[in-house]
Amino acid sequence: MEKQQKFTVILEPEKTGGYSIHCPALPGCVSQGGSREEALQNIREAIRLSLEVRDAEGFGSELRDDLQVIGEEIKQILKSREEDGLPFTIETTEVEIEELTVLVKQ
Repeated sequence: MEKQQKFTVILEPEKTGGYSIHCPALPGCVSQGGSREEALQNIREAIRLSLEVRDAEGFGSELRDDLQVIGEEIKQILKSREEDGLPFTIETTEVEIEELTVLVKQ
């Protein structure tokens, strides 16, 4: 049985349709999709790739997925939406990602 990691993500409806999606625990880990389901699938892939890069570069698995980090990301998104004249409509949810199997070189 594979071990799962959970990540909070923020879905942001786009003006022209679809969603942008952000993972606050991994700065710069963003994606998009034409539907909510597509955006969630795309962010799962982006998270997996970000974790692989972090592992390859030796950053380890220390991630901050706490209320303070999520709150700051939400604040930034809402400020940006206000500046663009968009409604304050966003959603948070959790996605599960299979944990990476780290191979140790001998």
